[in-house]
Amino acid sequence: MATCYYKGTFEIVDLPSGITELQSMFQYKLKLGQNCEFVKCKALLCTRGDLQYKHELGETFAPTSRFSIIRLLIALAKQSGMMLFQFDICRAFLCAYVDTDIYLRLQPGYQPQPEKTAKLKKSLYGLKQAPM
Repeated sequence: MATCYYKGTFEIVDLPSGITELQSMFQYKLKLGQNCEFVKCKALLCTRGDLQYKHELGETFAPTSRFSIIRLLIALAKQSGMMLFQFDICRAFLCAYVDTDIYLRLQPGYQPQPEKTAKLKKSLYGLKQAPM
């Protein structure tokens, strides 16, 4: 929780009147070693995006491309003698900034003050809208 706060994922603010806040939850995962021995336990902060209303979402989409376009780009790269590389950016979703005001109710015991809530600045797992 402290890591999310210090990385600028959310800030602690007063909840504006008339605004509902999303619930948060933790997803727990046990990390095992090579011989299936316990190494550590990790917790991932998620939002309950299933509680978001459709009118709060605005436009939702996921950027995709057609397979024929990918084949065309591969053919052009091969014809031009270029090298192609494939890579994945780990946790790229969590680095994206949120363009709408989303308020999150933190878990009991993690909330600094009872009347305060967390305003998301970056996305968390569980949100319905895809960040841009």
